[in-house]
Amino acid sequence: MTFALNNLQVHRLFWISMLGLSLSACSSLSPLGGERFTLEGELPADFSLKAQAHYGVANGCDGRSQAKSFETDFQSDPQQYQFTIPTSYREGLCEMRLARVGLFIHGRYGDKDWQQTYDNGGLVIVDKLPQGAPAFQSDGTLTKQAECSWTFQISKLYLEISKLLSCNGVGVHLARDGLAGKTVQLGFKVSADERPYMNGYWLKTKPGWKPCTGRWGTKFEELCTEPPQFRTFEMNGRECTVYPNCTE
Repeated sequence: MTFALNNLQVHRLFWISMLGLSLSACSSLSPLGGERFTLEGELPADFSLKAQAHYGVANGCDGRSQAKSFETDFQSDPQQYQFTIPTSYREGLCEMRLARVGLFIHGRYGDKDWQQTYDNGGLVIVDKLPQGAPAFQSDGTLTKQAECSWTFQISKLYLEISKLLSCNGVGVHLARDGLAGKTVQLGFKVSADERPYMNGYWLKTKPGWKPCTGRWGTKFEELCTEPPQFRTFEMNGRECTVYPNCTE
């Protein structure tokens, strides 16, 4: 005995099958058993952070490595950040496991597009911690403080003061086993002491740093001579003689 389906029944079967496929696709991207860890801390004013989690195929299926990004925006005041990062998830039949987390620390020192820069670091996932590497405390947290500092120079492109950001301590090894459910607390502190990018090109005086000019008389700072000769520079549209106060 055969049964003929009318148009309404065919239409219903079509949407039921599509719903099943949709639910299957959603479940394939879910973390394995809710396995996640937390990365959190405080950022200084005018800083932002991007964490890029990299995953590799763990069960030998035909898949590709993937990356997932987590990031904050710039804020004019210090801000708290918190990223919940999966340690594993399924992509179809593939089991994806966390391999590392790249960190990009962005800092801005003015309103212009070019007045921002970044440094980087990372969390490395290992099977066994290297000797001397910090481990999680009994409460499941690992705390680390990164220290950032600014160096300055006369920009060869804009002929104004430009800055470079350097951050130390923005890296840690994490043991793969037991990472799920843990919390990495990574804070950032900025040194108030700014220094010239090139040693010997600026002279520190009581009013502040003064850029030297030398035999070549270029538009940029040069190696200081004896006796030192100084040049002016641009900063925020002003002609200045000393950094950071502009005028003596």
